[in-house]
Amino acid sequence: MKKSTANIFIIFGVTGDLTNRKLFPALNDLIKSKNLPKNTIIYGCGRKNLKNNVFKNLNPKISSSAKYIKLNPLETNDFKKLRTKIDINKDNFKKINIVFYLSTPPSAYQFIIKNLISYNFNKENNGFSRIVIEKPFGEDQNSSKRLNKILKDGFKENQIYRIDHYLGKETVQNILVSRFSNLVFKALWNNNFISYVEITAAEKIGIERRGEYYESAGAIKDMFQNHLLELLCLTAMEEPKENSSESIRDEKIKVLQKIKSIDYKAHIIRGQYTRSENSKKTYKGYRDNEGVDKRSKTETFFACKLFIENERWKDIPFFIRTGKRLPTKVTEIVVNFKRNHNVFSDKNQNNVLIFRIQPDEGLLVKFNLKKPGDKTELLNKNLEFHYKKLGKDIISNAYETLILDVFNGNTMLFSRSDFVEKAWEIVDPIVKSIKTKNSKLYAYKAGSWGPRKADDIFRNENTWRYPCKNLVEDGETCEL
Repeated sequence: MKKSTANIFIIFGVTGDLTNRKLFPALNDLIKSKNLPKNTIIYGCGRKNLKNNVFKNLNPKISSSAKYIKLNPLETNDFKKLRTKIDINKDNFKKINIVFYLSTPPSAYQFIIKNLISYNFNKENNGFSRIVIEKPFGEDQNSSKRLNKILKDGFKENQIYRIDHYLGKETVQNILVSRFSNLVFKALWNNNFISYVEITAAEKIGIERRGEYYESAGAIKDMFQNHLLELLCLTAMEEPKENSSESIRDEKIKVLQKIKSIDYKAHIIRGQYTRSENSKKTYKGYRDNEGVDKRSKTETFFACKLFIENERWKDIPFFIRTGKRLPTKVTEIVVNFKRNHNVFSDKNQNNVLIFRIQPDEGLLVKFNLKKPGDKTELLNKNLEFHYKKLGKDIISNAYETLILDVFNGNTMLFSRSDFVEKAWEIVDPIVKSIKTKNSKLYAYKAGSWGPRKADDIFRNENTWRYPCKNLVEDGETCEL
């Protein structure tokens, strides 16, 4: 009988929250859609001796063969047990592919990586070996460089997958296609026609049980350094020379290299949510959470204004904001075009293009029409598109997309080492300025759109767009 290929998916931190909330549902969806590679075997690694079934939320088709391995990342000998478990499969399969998924606290990364290299798990003698690392990738530029060095001492760049789940979303992937395959957008995508761009990542929840982590990170490191800079690059990058992972990643790094030094005093606003209540619920303040200093100066809201110094974007501001305990969960990119002065009306609104990342993924264009029965008044109406209307084959789970890409060896939606280090180079001076210059921190009520001071970075009649949960009938109805 002809031997087949085994695909071994090893999860470090299998008992953790991320595994159960994201990885297991994604694996189940891949089984349901019949996209999970054949002969996939799940190994879950954790520190504890377990009596309960850690794989109970996995589809029986793979949970029945899944194995739990007690493994302490600090104990080198524990990796010998893992080596033995994998080698058992050598007689049954022609080839063995291995994916190592680090779903652990970042403090364990270096120990896991070093031990994997020590036991030659990085070698690709008979099948591929790939490693997936969750954010945060380092705490600053120096630590990210150290972690990259540890990785590259044993793994090649095409074996390393630094994951950013935002990039797995359909609308994010469609930004480049929409920009470069539609002449109506491609021709207008420059400072002659665009007035300003907004990128918003709002979260309705607070920090939940992540107080200790959030105290060391804050909104800047948690969201701006990775998710938001990735979205900025996709919005601002030049057209790649070819449709390949490396060509697209090359253009993204060029955007980061052209970001002008940020005016920390005038163009950055930090906020922290405080206790609030309404008729339905009382929300505790950030400082009331477990693991948070009662006098904490950590920001849960961050907004900034920045410029990209190249021919396409000269003098065009990008406004970026993110926050916890805002009115709704929504991530979107808003391209505000310049006002079109014309003979029909002096009150027409500017055209707006919105890429909705989550929820209700889709695109929306706001354009002007003549009001029925009136020759001088214009109406600003919506032209909408929703991914959910395209059919049942749409992959709605970002982790499903990214796990599949790891198996297929597609690195386009993952961060390259130079991108990570350059992103920290942008963030480090901001963090340093906050500490050395005692940057102001503004309070905002939980459930509001952040500190009112955030409007000041526009310094003109423009202001933030305040999005609703629903993209449908935007500006007419609002679901929170």
